[in-house]
Amino acid sequence: MVSTIAITGATGFVGGATLARLIERGQAVRVLVRDGRQVTAAKQIEVVSGSLDDSQSLDQLVAGCSAVIHIAGSVSGRNYVDLARTNAAGCERLIQAVNRRAPQARLVHVSSLAAREPALSDYAASKRAGEDLVETSNLSWLILRPPAVYGPDDAALAPLWKLLARGLLPRIGLPNARFSLLHVDDLADALVAAALASNRDCSKLCLHDGRPGGYSWQDIAEIASQRRGGKIRTIAVPPALLRLVGGLNLFGARLSKRTPPVLVPGKVAELVHPDWVCDNAQLPGCPDWKPRRMFEDCLVDLPGWSRYR
Repeated sequence: MVSTIAITGATGFVGGATLARLIERGQAVRVLVRDGRQVTAAKQIEVVSGSLDDSQSLDQLVAGCSAVIHIAGSVSGRNYVDLARTNAAGCERLIQAVNRRAPQARLVHVSSLAAREPALSDYAASKRAGEDLVETSNLSWLILRPPAVYGPDDAALAPLWKLLARGLLPRIGLPNARFSLLHVDDLADALVAAALASNRDCSKLCLHDGRPGGYSWQDIAEIASQRRGGKIRTIAVPPALLRLVGGLNLFGARLSKRTPPVLVPGKVAELVHPDWVCDNAQLPGCPDWKPRRMFEDCLVDLPGWSRYR
């Protein structure tokens, strides 16, 4: 029987969509947040104040839960140590809490497709380290590796959609690069399905929207051209320029001892990597899930598109 489901990262882009799905189902949810005011008020939500650094709050979060959806993570840092503090050490503390307070719970761990290439960046390496900790635990676990996730509430990609609506597409990396995409609502559906599934097998899955072979930059331009009713001009962004900006961002962050922007040299290496395609051929752990949202159908609902087209 499914009881309370615990969530980390419920105030973020993916976490917010996942929490909304659980609320719609009337599911009892317990969320870990630094500030309870960031969570939508609902009678079935229990708020635990704390962070992944706090073992006591993690114990309170997972106690008696039937499933734990671990979404919280860090995407920027000055070095591997900064990123691993959340993506590995924080994950380890959560695993320890589940072992203490809910050893029968299903742990659904949200990683990243970047973990497939840990040598590319500190972020990718820290996400792989988190995966390794989950895989070597004695819990019932499922690791999900989403590719690039997009949706109407993601402000980070809004500038890209605005440029597309105006007829411009900045191309990062090689012309023949390919990548998979996944709408945030489909990812949220997968997380809920995984948490509620009766299948307790341990597995690692890559999710995408079902388009075989993913997308190329030309595919994106053609889709936008059809939706816009006009030509899309593709502009190549030199990798050297990205590396220069990333290096300056990282240098400034280390000088000021502040968290840098997301664009650092490691992120540039991820962006110019030619193959971020994944496969949905088999989905043990959430067999009832299927992607329902394709990019060509969702583009017009993305932030900035309708305003600028």
